[in-house]
Amino acid sequence: MFYSQFILAKKGPLGTIWIAAHLERKLRKNQVADTDIGVSVDSILFPEVPIALRLSSHLLLGVVRIYSKKVSYLFDDCSEALLKVKQAFRSAAVDLPPEESKAPYHSITLPETFHLDDFELPDNDILQGTYVDHHVSAREQITLQDPMDGVVF
Repeated sequence: MFYSQFILAKKGPLGTIWIAAHLERKLRKNQVADTDIGVSVDSILFPEVPIALRLSSHLLLGVVRIYSKKVSYLFDDCSEALLKVKQAFRSAAVDLPPEESKAPYHSITLPETFHLDDFELPDNDILQGTYVDHHVSAREQITLQDPMDGVVF
């Protein structure tokens, strides 16, 4: 045998890579996400103990499968994000006649000078002191009377 059993153990440095090469369906998303491609390739190309050429080819196949899954997950996430951005900024259908597609200039632009005296505002009851607040009531109107008042036990 041209390799150490520890290298391919499930918790070993290349265990996930070996699972990806031989049991691709048993690979979980968190295993794919936790795998560092660069470190794995370096440990295959420059192993601590010599490994067989066939084993290194199997491990490189596992690296390719993990990389493919990572790309697939990234593509799915980007597609979902793009869809959400498009939904957030999509335009709503507007039923305006063609002649009313532009607003008049004076309705959307403020004048150069802004004088409050130029506005004709109606006389306000609050300013004249004749305003009656209907939201305030006397205490007797909003408090329940206690029928047991004056009863001694």
